[in-house]
Amino acid sequence: MATANLNVAPGVANYSFCAIIISSYCKVRSVLRTHRRRAELDLYADIPNLKHLQALEAIGATHSITRACEQLNLSQPALTQGIAKIETQLGVKLFNRRRGMVMTEPGEVYLKRICRGTHYLRRAGDYAARFASKAPPHLHRRFTLSQLRALIAVVEHESFRLGAQQLAVQQSTVHRSCRELEAQLTCQLFERTSAGIKPTRQAVEFSRLAKLALGEFAQAQIDIQGWKGSFAGRFAIGCLPLAKTSLLPGALMQLTEEYPMLDIIVVDAPYLDLSKALRHGDIDIIIGALRRARLPPELVQEELFVDPLIIVGRSGHPLLSGEPVTPQRLAEYPWVAPRAGAPARDYFDNFYAALQRPDGDAHPIETGSLTVLRGLLMNSDRLTIISAGQVDYEIKLGLLSEIVYPLKYSERSIGVTMREGWLPAVPQQRLLEHLKALVAKI
Repeated sequence: MATANLNVAPGVANYSFCAIIISSYCKVRSVLRTHRRRAELDLYADIPNLKHLQALEAIGATHSITRACEQLNLSQPALTQGIAKIETQLGVKLFNRRRGMVMTEPGEVYLKRICRGTHYLRRAGDYAARFASKAPPHLHRRFTLSQLRALIAVVEHESFRLGAQQLAVQQSTVHRSCRELEAQLTCQLFERTSAGIKPTRQAVEFSRLAKLALGEFAQAQIDIQGWKGSFAGRFAIGCLPLAKTSLLPGALMQLTEEYPMLDIIVVDAPYLDLSKALRHGDIDIIIGALRRARLPPELVQEELFVDPLIIVGRSGHPLLSGEPVTPQRLAEYPWVAPRAGAPARDYFDNFYAALQRPDGDAHPIETGSLTVLRGLLMNSDRLTIISAGQVDYEIKLGLLSEIVYPLKYSERSIGVTMREGWLPAVPQQRLLEHLKALVAKI
């Protein structure tokens, strides 16, 4: 199983904390979009000239402004002024000019992110070139920040009007930027339908890679502030059922004591929606049950612990009378099934089929909501199969009870899902460390 580098030294800062919990994914994109309008899109607007950022990568490799200018076809005065503007904006020196163009310590921090962003831009250009009628060389060097921001907004909203509203600019400005980009790529980005415009498959994937690139460029600025001791930024966490009840709250409380200024968004949604949001850069990690056979592309997982499944019913359930629990007795009661696609669902389906309940008996009710599940179990004799950790709180309070019956081979891996090659910022790495520390106490 692929892993990411999760080790980092702790840091401390004192600021204000904000957390948003989203319970339905029909709200996920709109809430994240609103949050980005206030924070992330403003950070995008502050990103320096993309050519100057790519020139920093060339300078880091060659230690020469002259050679960087030759590679990117820039004038030396323009690049020198561009670097000075970036340094002023960041409040740090990126180069030690007494020994040539040698990166300073904050320069190394900044460049690490810039190289990652340039990597995504290069991937976006290479992807678009596959569909272009006549793609120019070094296509990724031709993109501008306004073009990429406009495309991302229009693709997300599937509307030039709504995209312009999100960016707070004129619709004609967004339209022009997208058409300029389409002309550079020489491939179609939008198509008209009876319902209006629709981004092509190429536009959606290009936008995804562009968003990841801009996210790295914006994070580079946040990393510099962290280097100076002010840890802030946005941290969006996809949360699956087990994590939200027993694991994540404790880790978040510890994290916010260290980084109260961090804007934390906890997104509660089905796995397929969360994995899509993770691939598109809308969230940073997913915490919960890991997927083995259906892991989406470009995502990796790290296991934290293994959690067994148990049978659960209401306190005072007839099966708690002390008599042995047998398949025949289990078949006498109606059930609640895990949500389709959940790791526990396949196990439930096989177990339920083996009970051979009569066709005329009540069918299982399917739900992925712990609140609904709790209500169904507490007010009936229904049973369910669920992770032990997911209902630990309800069992301790006496609201629900475990129906003791062995469920062989029911263990599930619980852990963290990330984008492949993801580089956590310091607060994000600290959360992962807190999660591991809590797991060690289980």
